[in-house]
Amino acid sequence: MKAPAPGIEKNISYPEIPDQQLSNGLRVLVVQDDRLPQLFLTLVFPGGRVYNPDENLALVSLAAESIKSGTQTRSARDISDLLDERAIEFDSEVLMEHSSVSMTLMENQLDPALELLGDMVSNASFPEDELKKLKVRWKSHLIAQRSQAGFLANECVFKTVYSNHPYSKVSMTPEHLEKANRESVQATYRQHWVPQNAHLLLAGPVDGKQARELGQRFLGTWGNGEAPSISYPRPADLGGRIVCLVHRPHSVQSQILVAGRTLPKGDPDAIALKVANQVLGGGGSARLFLNLREEKGYTYGAFSHLKNYRHDGLFLAGASVKTEVTRESIEEILKELERLREQPPDEKELERSQQELIGSFIRQMETPASIGVLELDRRIHQLPDDFYRNFIPAVRGVTAQKVLEMARSFFDPERSVVVVVADRENVENELKQVGELRVYDTHGNLI
Repeated sequence: MKAPAPGIEKNISYPEIPDQQLSNGLRVLVVQDDRLPQLFLTLVFPGGRVYNPDENLALVSLAAESIKSGTQTRSARDISDLLDERAIEFDSEVLMEHSSVSMTLMENQLDPALELLGDMVSNASFPEDELKKLKVRWKSHLIAQRSQAGFLANECVFKTVYSNHPYSKVSMTPEHLEKANRESVQATYRQHWVPQNAHLLLAGPVDGKQARELGQRFLGTWGNGEAPSISYPRPADLGGRIVCLVHRPHSVQSQILVAGRTLPKGDPDAIALKVANQVLGGGGSARLFLNLREEKGYTYGAFSHLKNYRHDGLFLAGASVKTEVTRESIEEILKELERLREQPPDEKELERSQQELIGSFIRQMETPASIGVLELDRRIHQLPDDFYRNFIPAVRGVTAQKVLEMARSFFDPERSVVVVVADRENVENELKQVGELRVYDTHGNLI
């Protein structure tokens, strides 16, 4: 029996999401949906890990988490009790180029939730005893991170590709954590968490007029300030292949990542690059998976994905493999990069890849909260107003020849960083045959 052909979706209706600016510069966005009595709200700031000073990469994350540690009128316990009593889920997140605090709540808890949010962002007090507890929790988290091969591989990729660039700031050290104090964390917060260029999103049963009134009442007096800026030097070009081995004693597998620089998120060719990546390793029917898992049996799964930022981007292709096939697996990944530069997808392969991307996008449109997150992403990265409205036709319009062009421009195995996390005794000699080798310990030090 032959499998059914994939259907062709019509373009979806991406809603108009106007913003309203409060007197202090904060922009309020609403995605109204009255079907369920649940609301999602998030406050997004344009500063992320890139704003950490070189001398301390812990400050931005500590500042973001500390707003839950107490205000001038509430203790950390008071805040925690209020969240529990009102059944409000709270979260904070620091990414590369933006940070956020979010709440999920029932409709009848919107006023108290916004009042609490306004209190936290306007009146955070950074108690010394709570900062000490936070540092203890983060210290345990850092220890756990460094036991994970995936984290070590990712860290090494970013520090190698983006050496001496803000995008290299992907992880903090215990020394930075220990050095952070109340004054430095508070100063970081006051400098970067300002309403100018920040966005407040409300998604659920609330209209624009109500959202503006509530935003002005609870966040309108939040002190104005000058939004921070940062200089982005041009990342150094990868002149050739660099091979990095992170020595993780007693590892029974090898974690492999192959990376190269690509495009900023707002580049006109970014969608074509997404299609090219989908062909390469975006799913279980992509070339990397079919090669390394289905044909060779080296791994349970091999994939690739893109990381796109405001000023640059990179691709990451990799797998966790049996140690004895580490070099062979790397060679197969590099071969697939080269094959896509020589052999464009056929009609069926291209259609499948487009369909997968479109399906993933449609799933992101399932809830008002997910639509709002897409809109915030569009604004943060300064994408065109009609970017998501035209996303499906743009994906459908990518040709096999355009995929070939993207692969030839960016999937170059000779201008790549190959990172392996493994026990050096088992793989070092073979990795020397792949390219110029650098060996690091699990703390990122050359050995």
